[in-house]
Amino acid sequence: MQTIIIKLNSEKLINADLDMRYKVPDYIETYTDGVITDNGYDYVNESGTELAIWLDTKDAAAQVQNVIHCLKTKRFCGNDLSQTAQIYISEQDCAELEKCTEVSFTPNSSDELHLPDYLKVVAVENCANVSVCFDVEAPKPYALGEKLYTLNEQAYMNGYNWEALLICCLEHNLPDLLEGLESDPEAGSYVALYENTPKNLEKANRLADFIAYLVEDEEDLCQLVREDGETIEIEWD
Repeated sequence: MQTIIIKLNSEKLINADLDMRYKVPDYIETYTDGVITDNGYDYVNESGTELAIWLDTKDAAAQVQNVIHCLKTKRFCGNDLSQTAQIYISEQDCAELEKCTEVSFTPNSSDELHLPDYLKVVAVENCANVSVCFDVEAPKPYALGEKLYTLNEQAYMNGYNWEALLICCLEHNLPDLLEGLESDPEAGSYVALYENTPKNLEKANRLADFIAYLVEDEEDLCQLVREDGETIEIEWD
């Protein structure tokens, strides 16, 4: 077998969730029907900020483009890894990082990895606020809302309960995004508002990415709703 390595720097990620060490190789293995498989991970610098994920395949040079495609078309834990990941290959089995050759690829431009159609970030010059608009009645979040309701009858997923669930998620994962956040929920939508500054525009984009991750991957939300009243308390509407 030959080696492909994906190296991640936690300091450059929107959400440095360690679950990526499992979710990235699992997704790539599924996408390639097992042609590329997981071969473990390790920290590769003294500070522990750089994580390398090893992958096995019979032909690394041929399969590395499938890895790049996955990183450019899928968010992992809210992260567009095409912006920060480094890719290495070797013809050796389980090669050390230092013995691999880096493969360059062009990062996504800002419009290549679109937000899902139920999300948009609105920032207008001279407007007081930058906003993240979430259509909770769009097909994907609506279907997820019905699933959450089957897990917990308090989880009637209108805009108000999406606000409650999102705030709980942010408290446990990205508390800095709660700073300066104002919410404007309605029955069929949730809108997050920040003061319109360059720093808050970055926050709004991070929040939109995080919402997309929660809805598209859904496992974390389902687990959170199952645990309501046991290990956590969600302030349902």
